[in-house]
Amino acid sequence: MEKRNLKLEKAGLAIPDVLAKHRLLLPYRMYQAKRDWKKIVGEQIAKYSYILDFKNNLMIVAVMNPVYMNYLFMYKNKIIEEFNSYVGHQAIADVRFVKKGKKPVQTVYETLEGETQDVLPEGNIRQIILDDATVANIRRETEKLPDGLREKLVQLRFAQAKRIKAYAVSGFIPCPSCGRWMAKGEKICIFCRSAARHALKMKVRSILEDMPWLSWEKMAGQLDVSVQDKGAEQAYNDVRRNLIYTYIEKVYYEYDTEADDLILALLITRRVPGDIEPKFIENLVAKYRRKPDHHVSPSEP
Repeated sequence: MEKRNLKLEKAGLAIPDVLAKHRLLLPYRMYQAKRDWKKIVGEQIAKYSYILDFKNNLMIVAVMNPVYMNYLFMYKNKIIEEFNSYVGHQAIADVRFVKKGKKPVQTVYETLEGETQDVLPEGNIRQIILDDATVANIRRETEKLPDGLREKLVQLRFAQAKRIKAYAVSGFIPCPSCGRWMAKGEKICIFCRSAARHALKMKVRSILEDMPWLSWEKMAGQLDVSVQDKGAEQAYNDVRRNLIYTYIEKVYYEYDTEADDLILALLITRRVPGDIEPKFIENLVAKYRRKPDHHVSPSEP
């Protein structure tokens, strides 16, 4: 019978371990987030924005259209949450949006019809002109208000109507799930995507806690999704990696149990309980146990 290779590199831990040891893991993940911006905010929004820079715990995002500037500002807290979730650390506490005319390198984008375009959507709110029917309707609905209040509310309603029209002109549509505005080409908004991704991760975690040895192919069967589903596969990888680091930390700080040690070994090797020798588990735990003169957590960037 062919002997299986039980090297830990198979679990994808080699690179993170090296980076963490030299305190480069967080910078590396932030670089990945900058590169994978569209995975965080969605492909359509990423067409018209990009991460410009980081300053301490502030992320500066360049936005190439004023309508998207307003849209992203409304979802700033969600973007912070999604970014920190993506890098696996509370890396940023705030986002500043700045207007930029174009990306540093001109990019050609593909439309939903497969054609290409390199122009931004029209729709500056200040350039929007309301039609006579909309103006008349707002005037009619506010005509019975007191004089001092009426004109203020009319102007507010005009601004709201212009904003809605600007979103529509730029291709924004209401989310079919919650009704929030979302970018052209998106199926659901960033909030609903986040909620769905969170629910998926919770389901994956629940399954892995019961069967930590499951490979992605076996997990796909449990989730009843295709093995080609990249989003579900990413959720599986994220949850599995976080669980591995959770159990490594237990070992490191010496509050692990024998059951914890076994689960860590199952997660790393993806082998069923009866296939792992006690000696392998012992050696694995010893690898991650805190040394007397070491004071930095292995999961700390």
